[in-house]
Amino acid sequence: MNHRQAFLASMIFMVTVMTMTDAAFGETLYVIAKSAQLRSGKTSLDPVVAGLKLGESLEVVKRDERWLQVRTAKGIQGWIYANHVSDSKPAGGGNELAALGKGFRRTEASGVTASAGARGLDKASESYANRAGITQQHRDAVDRMTANKIPDDDIQAFLKAGRLGEYAE
Repeated sequence: MNHRQAFLASMIFMVTVMTMTDAAFGETLYVIAKSAQLRSGKTSLDPVVAGLKLGESLEVVKRDERWLQVRTAKGIQGWIYANHVSDSKPAGGGNELAALGKGFRRTEASGVTASAGARGLDKASESYANRAGITQQHRDAVDRMTANKIPDDDIQAFLKAGRLGEYAE
């Protein structure tokens, strides 16, 4: 084998190793949806093999456009729509922030109030509302709307009916 053939063989080997990096090093992603479904195939019509929770870690096995083949910590393998995961682990849920707000003020705090306070938006929002002349009644209405939670099943039904997200064709 001459130098040119040896160089070509080593380059092919390097490219092969580089394309297998995701699976070989087990890239970790995290579920960023409140709940997500791990499916047996790459469509929303494939059977669900596991339910996933917010923050659950997944090891990437294979990528195929908008779908990822992953493995859970329990060893369950399946496909998930790419929009449901991120390489950054999501922060704690609203319950932790509500508890923090309650402890600080010694009163019950909604998830919205505690979340806004934790992000430093509470005083800024109040200041804006005062300058803009927004009444307390309207502020309370906004708080009620922001605190409204839509069930995950309703969101999935909406996405499916509208052929959005993982249900897009």
